[in-house]
Amino acid sequence: MVQPTDNSDSSELQALFEQAAAAHRQGDFAAAAEQYASLLEKIPDHPQILNMYGLVCAEMNDLDAAQQAIEKATKTNPQYVDAWLNLGVIRQRAGNLQAAAEAYAQIRKLEPNSPAGHVNYGNICQLLQHFEEAASAYARALTVTPNDPGVWSSLSRAYLYAGNWEKALEATDRCLALSSGNTGALAIRSAALLELHRPDELAKLVDFDRFIETRDFTPPSQFADIAEFNTALCAHCTAHPSLTYEPSENTTMKGHQTGNLSKDEDQGPIAHLLAMIDDAVRDYQKAHPVDPNHPFLARQPKQWTYDIWATVLGSQGHQAPHIHRSGWLSGCYYAKIPGVISSESSDRAGWIEFGRPQDNANASATPIVRSYAPREGMVVLFPSYFYHRTEPFESEDTRISIAFDIIPA
Repeated sequence: MVQPTDNSDSSELQALFEQAAAAHRQGDFAAAAEQYASLLEKIPDHPQILNMYGLVCAEMNDLDAAQQAIEKATKTNPQYVDAWLNLGVIRQRAGNLQAAAEAYAQIRKLEPNSPAGHVNYGNICQLLQHFEEAASAYARALTVTPNDPGVWSSLSRAYLYAGNWEKALEATDRCLALSSGNTGALAIRSAALLELHRPDELAKLVDFDRFIETRDFTPPSQFADIAEFNTALCAHCTAHPSLTYEPSENTTMKGHQTGNLSKDEDQGPIAHLLAMIDDAVRDYQKAHPVDPNHPFLARQPKQWTYDIWATVLGSQGHQAPHIHRSGWLSGCYYAKIPGVISSESSDRAGWIEFGRPQDNANASATPIVRSYAPREGMVVLFPSYFYHRTEPFESEDTRISIAFDIIPA
């Protein structure tokens, strides 16, 4: 049991600490914060209570108070690794990237034989676009944990953005040997193959004709037609409390996006859509049986969960190139398409495009792409490691789509 002080046997302080910790565990963050604060009035320099108070402040989105408390914990006990880690995470969440890097650097000094400091430091270096430094940090972590596919995947990404295509490819080899079908590694591999001008290998990995499917959904029996079903979907999504404009760490530009709609107690028409998607995924698996010679088909899941979210784009709204890292198969259903978005459009406004990697200052190869015009009632299915984006469009109307990932269980 954690004592509120090192030398106090006060049952009152111990009881208050246990109450605060219990409230914290149960998600009653306001009560926990009040109780931690009461403890800190009596023992203001206790590093663990400062750390826990900072964590509960972060849960309530008071990042300034969280940073102040945990910074004080690290000053009181400079050897407190957990506090340095939490301080890095909260600084990163607050957008203080350089300060977060400094916190993670402290962990590297305190525990050089633990991968956590090296990995977190590498991650923040990638965000700061210090790719060589990131690669060095990941390589250090791999001397401690050589069989961690996630670290190999991160190393491959650092090498890719540093312009070291061969080393990026080698790192994906190591990752995929440990985690066949790793989504991040497959995406990095496709970008490296493009830059290395190895079109045959790239075409096998990113085979548009083989792996991208589109189909039109039939409306559930409860709805008169697909238009009525789409109207219900749009109403549900645009009224959803999680709908946020340009959410942070996301590729949605000039538009709104919801959280995971599958977690709602009342899913409304999303429940019908999930059932339709489930049927489509099982049909996809039948059409694409297990193939041990292809990393995507070799790890076909038997069971899965869903991450599903709506995107509402206005004029000039678009998605920057990205992948869906946690998924095996991904897709997008189109519930509302403005009239300016058409298969006859010469500029492909509002279309979805596959094959263009994320921006990389060192990249020079011309991407090989395939585009599809969305239409209401259509779903497009594709491997989660396929880079994809949407083209901007000009309209007073909104483009509403519902994207999803099949996450292996």
